[in-house]
Amino acid sequence: MIKKLITDEYLYEEKLSNGLTVYLHPKPNFNQTYVSLQVNFGGRDFLYECNNKTWQLPEGTAHFLEHMNFENNDERLSDFFIKNNADINASTSRTTTSYYFSARTDIEILLSKLLNNFINYNFKEEMISKERKIIAEELAMSDDSFQEKAHRNLLKMMYEDKSIYSDIGGTKKSIKAINQEVLNQAINHFYHPKNMTLLISGSFDYDSIIAVLNNHPFTLFNWPEYHEVKRSVKVGDKRSKSSIKKAKELNTNIVEIGLRFPQDLIKNNKSKLYIINKAFQSLIFSNTSKFYKLLKMKNLYNFTFQAANLIEDEYGYFNVSVETKKPQLFIKTVDNYFSNISEIDFSLEKFIAFKRSEIGYLIKIFDDVKATHNFLKRLIIKNIDIVEYIETLKEINLEDLSIFLEVFKKENIFYFQYLLES
Repeated sequence: MIKKLITDEYLYEEKLSNGLTVYLHPKPNFNQTYVSLQVNFGGRDFLYECNNKTWQLPEGTAHFLEHMNFENNDERLSDFFIKNNADINASTSRTTTSYYFSARTDIEILLSKLLNNFINYNFKEEMISKERKIIAEELAMSDDSFQEKAHRNLLKMMYEDKSIYSDIGGTKKSIKAINQEVLNQAINHFYHPKNMTLLISGSFDYDSIIAVLNNHPFTLFNWPEYHEVKRSVKVGDKRSKSSIKKAKELNTNIVEIGLRFPQDLIKNNKSKLYIINKAFQSLIFSNTSKFYKLLKMKNLYNFTFQAANLIEDEYGYFNVSVETKKPQLFIKTVDNYFSNISEIDFSLEKFIAFKRSEIGYLIKIFDDVKATHNFLKRLIIKNIDIVEYIETLKEINLEDLSIFLEVFKKENIFYFQYLLES
């Protein structure tokens, strides 16, 4: 399948005989090539259904396995890439584990090496023990961050499902339970080509890459039958809309605001939501918005003001995080602003400026192969069709933003405060 993105930009979608979905985006005028292998397995996946049975994994298994795959079969994967002048890394999110590298030459050799790593698995016990210590240190650093604690406490109030707010790396207790048997279960259920996607962007020969993929042992391997993993998310909240904790170690007060998307909003507007929420966030929460200027005028935040959003298949939210010397006045001001949100003038002029900016950004990123790759990767992970994305961006109008007004009802607004203990 060939998808035309913009002028002279095409995305090729192929399905290998083992079930792996491959996306190829040739950019012959560039020197660098970026490759990423996505596994539909992340920090959320510690309670799931597979082959008509309910399964459990210790929290943090996906992240742990990501680390272990760099030590597979008694070989450091990164050493090979360094010797071949290539950068390789990996990351684990709540939904996905991604392995990625970039290089200027020898793409076929490096791609082959990467895929070799996901055919057979052999992790030595001493490496598993070593990794436990490394990840425990990472978790300790996260535990020291009051910003991380504040955000996690906010999500605990907003949702009853632990998979939404638990640390992607797990806990010190959970990683102690990760052993060879646990890793094997995760590999058997999640590390199957039908549960992966491969994206390649940059300077490569299409026919050569396809030949490598079709003839690679990863493709020709006798894979077992794949059983799709099924997940369910309980999005009910804990009923408390506001919570306060105090700590002597704080340098200043931290306030986290969560605006939870109603489920109907996500289900009924999924095709547009990914773009519209960016427009809404830009108009309401950006550094040029009336909201931001109001907080600045009243001196209601110190140096830190952050606004973000997250949209998954079954839930989504806006999140605003500030450090403030006036937490109660900040919350009162925000409450008043949100309660009158429908009266705020969504300027057509500002919306047109946003839309032009987004279209300009979309065109501009195709001048940067890394930016293009990361953009396409985000859409692939979200299961958003790139052509549909472009067409939706062209068609959205100011009236489309009105669907977000219901987010600002009191039942969808949550506050968590970390206050200085006097």
